[in-house]
Amino acid sequence: MHTYIAISKVYVVACVAAFFVAVGHSQWLQDYNRYAFLLPSPPAGATSPVQVRYRYQPTANDGFQRVIDPELAGITVTLYYNCFYMNNICANANSFAALPRGAILHPGSSVPNNKYGFDFNQVRKDRRRTNMCPGSWKNRPANTCPATGSANPFRSAYIWFTSALEPGTTVNQIANRRDPATNQVTINSGIRYTCDEFPPASWVEGGAGATLASPGTTRCAAARCAPNINAEQDYHDELGDFDDTNSVAFFRFNTYNLQDGTAAKVVTTNPPLLPSNRITIASRDEGATNVTEPVPLRFDIDNMTMAEINALVAAGLAREDVVPANVTLFESQESSRKGEFNGTMQSLWGDDTFHAGSTSSFDAVDNDVVVENKRIRVRISNDRITPLIKRASPLDLESARLVVESALNQSSKLNQARLAKPLRNIYGLRPGTTVGQSTAPSTNINITINNDVSPLLTITPEIVQAAALVAEADAVANPANVNSNMTKRAVSGSYWMEHLARKGTVPWGDDPNYRVFRNVVDYGAVGDGVTDDTKAITSAMNNGTRCGKGCNGSTTKNAIVYFPPGKYLISSTIAMPFGTQVIGDAINRPTLLASPKFVGLGVLSTDEYTGGGTGTDGLDQEYFVNTANFYRQIRNVVIDITNIQTPPATGADLGQSCIHYQVAQATSLENVELIASAALKQVGLYAENGSGGQISDVTFTGGAVGIYGGNQQFTAQRLTFNGCSTGVHLIWDWGWVWKSVTMNNVGVGFQLTADKGTTGNIGSAAILDSTFTNVGTVVIIAPPSSTTGSGSTGLTLERVKLSGVTTAVADNTGAVILAGSSTTVDEWALGPVYEGSTTARSYSKGGKVGSYKVHQSLLDANGHYFERAKPQYESLSVGSFYSVKDAGAAGDGSTDDTAAFQAALYLTAAKGQVLFVDAGSYILTSTVTIPPGARIVGETWSQLVASGAYFSDATKPQVLLKVGNAGDVGSVEMQDLLFTTRGATAGLILVEWNIAADAPGSAGLWDCHARIGGATGTHLTPAECPAVTSGVDSGCSAASLMMHLTSTGSGYFENMWLWGADHMIDDPDMTDANNTMVQTTIYVARGFLIESTKPTWLYATASEHSVFYQYNFNGAANIFAGLLQTESPYFQPSPPPPAPFTNVVGTFAGDPKYTCSAGDEFSGCDESWSVIMTKSENIFVASAGLYSWFSSYAQTCIDTQQCQKTLIRLDSNYANVRFQNLITIGAKYMAVMDGKGIAALDNLNVKTHPDWSQITLLDVGSNGTQFGEVSWIDPSLWEMDQPEFACSIPCTVRLPVWPSATTTVNYPLMTVSNGAWTSTITQAPLTYSQWFFELVTITADGSNGKVKRQTAGEFWPVLATTTKWPAVQYTGIDGSVSATAPPGPFPTPPVALGPNSPDPIHGGHWPKLAVRYHFDPYDSPLIDPCIEYNIGCMTEPWVTTDPPYTSQGQPNQDPNDDDGSDEPYEACPFYAIISPRTDTSTVATSTSTTAPTPTATKIGNPMTNTVSCYNSGENTEGIRMQNAAKSFCNQMQYDDFKENYMHQSDQPFDYNGGIGTVTIHLSLEIKAGCTWVWDLNECLKYLSVPTDSCNCNGVNGKQGGVVTNDCYTWRIDPNISL
Repeated sequence: MHTYIAISKVYVVACVAAFFVAVGHSQWLQDYNRYAFLLPSPPAGATSPVQVRYRYQPTANDGFQRVIDPELAGITVTLYYNCFYMNNICANANSFAALPRGAILHPGSSVPNNKYGFDFNQVRKDRRRTNMCPGSWKNRPANTCPATGSANPFRSAYIWFTSALEPGTTVNQIANRRDPATNQVTINSGIRYTCDEFPPASWVEGGAGATLASPGTTRCAAARCAPNINAEQDYHDELGDFDDTNSVAFFRFNTYNLQDGTAAKVVTTNPPLLPSNRITIASRDEGATNVTEPVPLRFDIDNMTMAEINALVAAGLAREDVVPANVTLFESQESSRKGEFNGTMQSLWGDDTFHAGSTSSFDAVDNDVVVENKRIRVRISNDRITPLIKRASPLDLESARLVVESALNQSSKLNQARLAKPLRNIYGLRPGTTVGQSTAPSTNINITINNDVSPLLTITPEIVQAAALVAEADAVANPANVNSNMTKRAVSGSYWMEHLARKGTVPWGDDPNYRVFRNVVDYGAVGDGVTDDTKAITSAMNNGTRCGKGCNGSTTKNAIVYFPPGKYLISSTIAMPFGTQVIGDAINRPTLLASPKFVGLGVLSTDEYTGGGTGTDGLDQEYFVNTANFYRQIRNVVIDITNIQTPPATGADLGQSCIHYQVAQATSLENVELIASAALKQVGLYAENGSGGQISDVTFTGGAVGIYGGNQQFTAQRLTFNGCSTGVHLIWDWGWVWKSVTMNNVGVGFQLTADKGTTGNIGSAAILDSTFTNVGTVVIIAPPSSTTGSGSTGLTLERVKLSGVTTAVADNTGAVILAGSSTTVDEWALGPVYEGSTTARSYSKGGKVGSYKVHQSLLDANGHYFERAKPQYESLSVGSFYSVKDAGAAGDGSTDDTAAFQAALYLTAAKGQVLFVDAGSYILTSTVTIPPGARIVGETWSQLVASGAYFSDATKPQVLLKVGNAGDVGSVEMQDLLFTTRGATAGLILVEWNIAADAPGSAGLWDCHARIGGATGTHLTPAECPAVTSGVDSGCSAASLMMHLTSTGSGYFENMWLWGADHMIDDPDMTDANNTMVQTTIYVARGFLIESTKPTWLYATASEHSVFYQYNFNGAANIFAGLLQTESPYFQPSPPPPAPFTNVVGTFAGDPKYTCSAGDEFSGCDESWSVIMTKSENIFVASAGLYSWFSSYAQTCIDTQQCQKTLIRLDSNYANVRFQNLITIGAKYMAVMDGKGIAALDNLNVKTHPDWSQITLLDVGSNGTQFGEVSWIDPSLWEMDQPEFACSIPCTVRLPVWPSATTTVNYPLMTVSNGAWTSTITQAPLTYSQWFFELVTITADGSNGKVKRQTAGEFWPVLATTTKWPAVQYTGIDGSVSATAPPGPFPTPPVALGPNSPDPIHGGHWPKLAVRYHFDPYDSPLIDPCIEYNIGCMTEPWVTTDPPYTSQGQPNQDPNDDDGSDEPYEACPFYAIISPRTDTSTVATSTSTTAPTPTATKIGNPMTNTVSCYNSGENTEGIRMQNAAKSFCNQMQYDDFKENYMHQSDQPFDYNGGIGTVTIHLSLEIKAGCTWVWDLNECLKYLSVPTDSCNCNGVNGKQGGVVTNDCYTWRIDPNISL
């Protein structure tokens, strides 16, 4: 019998995915027979030899048959229906549970109500079904569909728009979607109502019972009536088919409700699940906050939440078999279960591929998928057979080879011509371009540079078809592909993006059926490396009206083209339409594999030309203008072109490329590998032109060149080059930042010279934090020259590690500029430099310049500038994502989504979920607060749209997105969002960033952009706001400030473009290859205001076209920025700034003064500032491109630098501010520094259009009033056995206070008077136990500014002389309190330190060893100034009773004590009072004495806490209470907590309903005789008491209260204010 149990166990587990979710009803008994079974060998630990078992008897005349009960073997099998997708079926189940029979399901056997029996007998199932759901069921009046209160049905994981029936239907078909104007069907529903019974017919409990007296319940529920469409009945009817038997097996049934992409699942626990099992779960309760600690789980599967179930599965203690809600995944699983790989193939191309305008889904063949109004043929393929080659005859294949041969012959020659003569940017409007009601005039700009640029091959449909057939024939002929085990069809991956329910729309795209997310498999791609997928991928790219050929840009039809894991064979170039994101599975990246006879230049292309006519930017027409090719992404793919067999044309230097890449702002390429062949001269990335963007985390494997081409400005991060002949060949640029580049086994790292046979200039390159191993020459440039206009390249190297490098820098004549070695180049600069003033200009021929010190808070553990790749959440499941539309947001471009959006943010932050913002336009009419902990993911730059009167008043600006509140510390992650507007919103602040990151990079955004005007739906287009050259259109004032990084905030920002529109980005017809871009005048007052002083990183950011400034660093500190890019408004100086915002100058800190006077070239009164930097320190700008292209829409000013006077204002800055590789265009002065200008002509790089100027290093002058010039050494210095620090020589350091010597100084008597009143003040002696040292300056040895890197040096520190006595406070005759100090000098230090310094007479000792130092580019160990008090940190007058700084956290043992004793010492304040002072006052002959002032020392005892709960009034969420408490506590950090101290604060939060605010009032009161030492954790604990101890029904609904003890009263109280 034990053997039988084991067999049953295995059988049940093996079949669990298939035997539950089929549904039906009948005339059979519905209960079981219970009996006792005597175990012949009871298991160890059994309390009884008797085991309870069950039998089933279908009718009274049948014999008993054993019921398989897996729980006897320690296995629990549970079927879960997900009511999110199976809403009507769940409603039916609930109706049954409410019946008397449902309440007592098994009266005879007492089997629990949630336990059912699955009946494998097909006959019984059919009869149960016939009884409950006969064919006439739908004709009964009681069964009219849809049922009353019926929810809209789900259709393939999406909720259908209606539950109503199609007019005139006879089969209960649910209504199709129709065009409201024509009433034509646009999407067939493909679903109809059928009868659903509960319990189902396949369950013993189903049917109506033996006497038909105990029926279940029935209800209308949707089922599919077209191929490849799923509805809820299909989900629970397709887990598999089994042979008929008479067996019955027990299982449990439950439901849950989550949008997790799963319609139903069967969960099987693995034996044994013991009470001792502990696992980590994400949430104990779907409504609770996260719990991440191990939690003991009881064996109580019925009462577990789905989070706990998922945790069991993740921990390996259970397995699950799921029915996915996604139609694509469902169909693939269904086919594999049913064994439908029958070898039947259909063409992927030809006349029958698509059927547009279909009005019925019922005529579809078996293998069609209806996607919107187009049908896509999907094959069930045999891996060894490819569809094209199967249907082709030998003659077809021969003809195809002839077509391909001809195409390759033409293509190779055209590719050669294009690679030899790339197209360049022109930087001018084509004459005839529309500017308002006029056209751009002819100019003297030389645009002949592109006269002889060759067009590329036009790849016709015939070529595409032929190339695909040849590709498949070659793949089949390849022996490596013959074995079917080596070619695998694309499979569904585990990455969440593939399985997310898609609800995105394009509300301003005029297409309600538009599909945003396109899985290439849905369009016919196979991904097996043998079947050609070119046509399918192209179909996915172009489905719907996309911005492709003849279109210059569009924001209305963005799309994601998604690749599941697989190998996708591609035979000809695939052009990416504007606004396309190509995204692969981030866990298992797909490969795009070029075929041996690949036709085209790049596998993917964003660089498409028509080959004729006059275009906007140059003489060649193009789909996408190179300086306006916005909004693109490619990520998570591998592109491999090494199978290509066609060599480049004879004489060609380079061959085909993985990507032909032309991009501008708001573009990214990330987590990509490009594999090429050096033998065939292939290129990884060919980027011949463009304007801006960012690439990161890209690997270039092999190839003649990894990256070839040029671009105006670019930021490249975390790139790896393995085995390339040349890593990067830039043929032109102005500024590139190369960050964290790794090159291994590369011939030439960076070739920074013009392409062969042409002239070109590489303006500058910055290479930072990079490693070169076995590289011949790291950088090759043209011979450098100090002559202006000579086109010399500016080059900087910083923290560049060399290993096995022959030459570090050389020119292209072979001259060595910097020799190679195996070492690290810490700092090296070539080109024009300014060292601290406008007159300190020189030309550096290479080497370290100046004494800029990197602030260590900006560095990672490796000493490199910190970076963080865009989070893609690979470890999260689809259940971790929550759609904003599930919170009620519409995203339709008209509905007010403010309240729903806010609610979704709070909900997901509280639950630790990621908020998924489906594609759409979300109208927000008031401030939305993003709380700490929020994670937000957009879909093709989901639009968050400010709209309405709330944002209209420029004198009272209002925030759209408030990221945290002032004082918040935590994490926020945002990506793929667009911040924009609708209508005139002159008082708008798009983003206010208040939160401070709790760890480097924890608060940040990636690929998020601002766009104001210039697009459909904004109501700020040329129609409303035409380009004007006189006057002001007040209706076009659209924002006060695009982004504000406040003084409390900090963050990480990667690839962010803030754009006030200069032209209409949406091409109105998308068919004109001339691509006329209509200009528009939009007024935005300010760009990016930065006031943060905490570590912040700005990678690849841009700000353009604001009136006052593009960037304003106001009192900012500790910032890395690079590359920065700006443009001045095209309309200025018509009107000149500050118009049209003249009346609001000064509304924001740091606004320009606009004191305008004739002849003042530095007032900023002609055009906007590109960068303002005031009172800032520790800022490193790795590169900046600052451009002024227009003067009142005219461009004749560019080459003479007359578009505006100056671009940068630098004023009253502190130490350590550096600009590196500064490029400017169009301005007379590059910068004005403390009132003096740096002329652009003095730094002119080229004398050809656009005549740019370049500075390699600009060290900003310091006014010397801050601490930035001094390195503050950490007190840990004194903990070392041998005190030693590192600094970049020359350096000046402030040593930490010495805490281990004590002396006493007598305080002089003082006499004060007021008229006839006099008083003698007697102050107790001062104990001096904290000793300052004089600044230490270590200078460089050697000459010509070259530092001799000293291995070590040492010195004895010199005790500092205090020039002033500390003040004392006294009370005058009139009761007022004053402070005074003795007039004489403070006593000199008692000793000169040295090896034999005597110990102090009052205790302690002096340092025993000298302090050592050594050279290092990074000073260490460091602290921020005044974190520990020291000279210069005290306000004056110093008062002995109130020392402004006390040393906290000092060690308990003197670290420099060489005898090893545990001698304790006291770390006292600077001036410690050892006895109270006395004041003796004299008036005439009378004398009075002031009583001593006691010092409060009592600390509150939490054991005496009492709590008073309000239990009334406004309530709010627990997360808000926590955030308010954290902000309140941080506000008090530097307060002096004396007795009778009182601090209170109001923390506002936007009200959930969208009206008014919830203001949380907090206060702390310290009682008499008490004090408190600030401690964040203790503060939060006190305030958590009335939060957690009151309103205990959950984490929300908190009303606050008061906690009081013997010293303190803490209060937290939420209130609503309208």
